[in-house]
Amino acid sequence: MIASDIDFNHEIMPLYRYQACPEKDPERMEWIRQILVEHQLFFASRRSFNDPFDCAIPSLLKIPGTFLKRFVEEFVDRNFPNASEPEKSHTIDRLLSINALEEIRRELQDDVDRAGIVCFSKVRDDILMWANYADKHKGLCFEFDGSSNCKFFGEAQPVEYEDYTPVPLHEDRDRRMTRVILTKSKHWAYEKEYRIFRPEMAGQSLDFPVELLTGIIFGCMMPDKIRESVKNWAEEGSCHVAFFEARLKIDQFRLDIVRID
Repeated sequence: MIASDIDFNHEIMPLYRYQACPEKDPERMEWIRQILVEHQLFFASRRSFNDPFDCAIPSLLKIPGTFLKRFVEEFVDRNFPNASEPEKSHTIDRLLSINALEEIRRELQDDVDRAGIVCFSKVRDDILMWANYADKHKGLCFEFDGSSNCKFFGEAQPVEYEDYTPVPLHEDRDRRMTRVILTKSKHWAYEKEYRIFRPEMAGQSLDFPVELLTGIIFGCMMPDKIRESVKNWAEEGSCHVAFFEARLKIDQFRLDIVRID
């Protein structure tokens, strides 16, 4: 590589994934082992999320009529390409009924439900995140290089926090899915979340470049036995990572993230 090939403006953007690893939950422990030894991440369905509003498509009745009519017209053209114009017009009128709109909403929701999603955060020391997603501080937090020029993690996109989920029916199917998956209630803004998603991949695990796993942070309440298992798996999987541990600050409701051997 010559000097002109080096991107001196490249800024590393770490992404953090909080994980519970309770000893008595073999499935969750297997997820940890899978990340460290097999270098795979599990892409979940939104059906497994803790927020029932997450990735849920609202009623289409609230969408402006112009956008709704355009969406239905495109839907008919795509699904009934050989129909005559009178037949298409009749179908469009039928689909604009309340019952039909709910059926369309369910079809869009099914697309979203079948998408595989993996979630990250930009913060590593949030005490609520540790409590909610890392088994009450007994779990861990993975650090990945999520820089935009990196394979796999460079796909991560920020979640937008709004009062409701707008569905851009005037745009294509992929954009509609993207908008729904990357919108959450403002209540969750503290998570500073990023997501990678793949259509039709819910419930599957995908390989990631092991060199982009850069660190492991142990929770301040993690049992020593679990910590040793994690270190052994990291060694088995040839993960060249920095190890950290979260420590309680004595005089504040905060955590210190400290590098350890």
